[in-house]
Amino acid sequence: MSVPPHAKVIGPEDGRTLKLFGVRFHYKIETADAGGNLALMEVEIPPHTLVKPHNHTREDEYSLIMSGTVGVRVGDDVREAPAGSYLVKPRGIPHAMWNAGSEPAKVMEILSPGGMEKYFEELAPILAHEGGAGPAQYYELAASYGLTIQDDWIEELETTYGVKL
Repeated sequence: MSVPPHAKVIGPEDGRTLKLFGVRFHYKIETADAGGNLALMEVEIPPHTLVKPHNHTREDEYSLIMSGTVGVRVGDDVREAPAGSYLVKPRGIPHAMWNAGSEPAKVMEILSPGGMEKYFEELAPILAHEGGAGPAQYYELAASYGLTIQDDWIEELETTYGVKL
């Protein structure tokens, strides 16, 4: 049973911040704030950075490009999304984002239903080990959250768009 959402004001600097692979996740509306219905975070993607391609089985993901231009692949559809663009990434369809530009890009991510922020929190200590804790732990954690990592996309995206994980 979820807890009903409550009124709250979240200032520009409010919320927890987590950094993974150089990508900054700034939690704004957490699952508990929204009665389990969604989670919202600002994601800052450094220049020339690929966000690991993946696929959700439990949540739909919606994005607003707040600044910069983001490359995106949703299924087989590849596009550039300038600031002001919205992205719809339904569950079951693999997707990836990257910033091929020379300035950071900022993206508002909405996940529905919520709960994915816990994944990032559990992933941080795995990645904190020198070289990561090893592929088994990484992929086991992803699977426990209904995620699959699209490793087969990485080399092509890095080569084509000049980005790196």
